Amino acid sequence: MLKSMVKRRISQLVSLLLLHSSWWPQAQVKWLCTPVLSCHSCALAWFACPVGVFVHYSGYHLFPYLALGTVLMAGALLGRLFCGWVCPFGFVQDLLYKIPGPKFRLPAWTAWLKYVVLGAMVVLIPFALGAETWFSFCRICPAAALQVSIPGLFKGSVHLANPAVLARFGFLALFLGLAVVSRRSFCKAACPIGALLAPLNYFSLWAIKRPTERCVDCHQCDRLCTMQGSPSARVQAHIPANRQPECTVCHECQQACPIATRS
Repeated sequence: MLKSMVKRRISQLVSLLLLHSSWWPQAQVKWLCTPVLSCHSCALAWFACPVGVFVHYSGYHLFPYLALGTVLMAGALLGRLFCGWVCPFGFVQDLLYKIPGPKFRLPAWTAWLKYVVLGAMVVLIPFALGAETWFSFCRICPAAALQVSIPGLFKGSVHLANPAVLARFGFLALFLGLAVVSRRSFCKAACPIGALLAPLNYFSLWAIKRPTERCVDCHQCDRLCTMQGSPSARVQAHIPANRQPECTVCHECQQACPIATRS
């Protein structure tokens, strides 16, 4: 388990640094999206955020062919691997969950909320009220709060007297607090990119191999699953563990198997 986790932490850290390493705006590639939650209004971001693109295109009644195609192609190839290994806000949540204290699991039904967020706050409300509506996802996005609003406070371009800024910081505090007590709670219940990628786990070319042919059904992989995905049921059925919408393809279920690690 340690080996897989260390590789993932290194990948997350390197991704965080590389995605936010642009000191020259003219060299940025904001016409291209990456399937992770990273605000394209950030001065150091190389790429556009697909959620922001979807909101703006919906507000202007246009179809985001390139952005949607990029996200769907990534999902078809890798499923939600970007969520587990690349997404900066996923990395933040993983670190916050390490803080000692009481922990709990979100109810299973909360996994459906992210589809409501995607449909309502990314597509339907901007389509009806325009791209600049106060009720789009971008207005409450925790990544935007971390990457744009907080730096803006220090530069003086963002003011706490603005109700929209207060709302964004309120949701940031909510999601960060939940990340401390419930693992990857934002990914499970609120991330619109996760909602887009989740169904593609069933068809992606990336497959987590069965750790051993001698599974004793100990459920150790279930206990260590970061997304409460119960991989043991699929291991028993000889189905790749990531053939489940909530899996972020962290591969820790492979490393958790005591039979595989002893062989």
